[in-house]
Amino acid sequence: MHRDSPQQSMNPSSVTSISLSFRMCTISLNIRGIGQMGKISWLQRICNKEKPTILGLQETKCGQTRDNTIESFWGNSDFKFVQKDSVGASGGILTIWDTNIFSFTYAIEGEFFLAICGTWAGHDSEIAFINVYGPHSCSKKLRLWNELSSLINSLNIPHIVFGNFNEVRNKTKRMNSEYNQHWADNFNNIINNSGLIDLPLGGKRFTRICKKTMKFSKLDRLLVSDGIFTIWPNTSSKTLDRDLSDHCPIILRNNLLDSGPKPIRVFDTWLDLKDTDTVIERAWSTPTIGNRPDCIFRNKLKNIKMELKKYSNQLDNIDSQIRDHLTECNNWEQTAETRPLSELKKHKWTEEKMQQIVNEKKKINMLKQISRIKWALEGDENLKYFHNYIKRRTSKNNIHGM
Repeated sequence: MHRDSPQQSMNPSSVTSISLSFRMCTISLNIRGIGQMGKISWLQRICNKEKPTILGLQETKCGQTRDNTIESFWGNSDFKFVQKDSVGASGGILTIWDTNIFSFTYAIEGEFFLAICGTWAGHDSEIAFINVYGPHSCSKKLRLWNELSSLINSLNIPHIVFGNFNEVRNKTKRMNSEYNQHWADNFNNIINNSGLIDLPLGGKRFTRICKKTMKFSKLDRLLVSDGIFTIWPNTSSKTLDRDLSDHCPIILRNNLLDSGPKPIRVFDTWLDLKDTDTVIERAWSTPTIGNRPDCIFRNKLKNIKMELKKYSNQLDNIDSQIRDHLTECNNWEQTAETRPLSELKKHKWTEEKMQQIVNEKKKINMLKQISRIKWALEGDENLKYFHNYIKRRTSKNNIHGM
């Protein structure tokens, strides 16, 4: 069933800054009864600290969750949600999203999952988030795998599948509990055949702990498609601290890497110009404002950057210089066809030719550097598969926690 929060006027000017369009934080938690004592306060602490854009809860054990209940832990009224009611006191799925960032289009409800599709702020393409609560019965698990496979194959958009699957992928993901290789193989097949990527979870090794019998297992997962890395290249996941449930919350987010101010871009051709050293020395000796040594150093670098930027304008007319030298060479050659040239004129002709060659090399070097910068920023559309592969490997190789 689709439930909305109270209607609000969505004015584009009221939407948070554009940086939010690149922020993604998805949290999944098997809450084991949202109405139990202390669970709302626990969710409130998680939302206050992590600021999720998508929050998926499994095993809510309730019929209809009210708007004011969600607002009490979400922290504001900028949300909407869809939910799948529980059957008696078991099951129940709830997915909540930030309306400032995710624009909901439609929902797909299955027997054991609830999917939402929509657009992300700053991106034109649709994205799907699939919240899963896996059954315990083997026959029902098979139905879930078939439903998920059909849904994923029908989606031609980036998607994230998360939740409690109630199944592990191999024997190392269980401790002191029963392991079934056949059902683990079925689970692995659905992941591999659907092209899903099982992101490594930083933090705890297991996501579900039964204190009474000391059973450990990794039942909660975050699975993503290749297209997610195109939107959020620095995606990583980890477990959060377990509190009032026997399951740990798991979080998926893109790490916004802030490397500080952009570095100074220097072209090799600048180093060949005789006045480059003078420009840098003059900029470095210019008085700067600041008391702390680090501020003074930063401002000096700014001065150098600005002076080099002005100085680089001299190279903007390199094409016209090449044409001028080429024209001059052609004139000397035409003259040489009608009468012999003196040694002085031959020397000038040679100088023009050499200068043309030097400028051509400068232009080639500049184009090489510019093309490398553009390739690094934009990539090559013909190599989309390889770019996604590199981004996926980078994400897997990240250290997600200790």
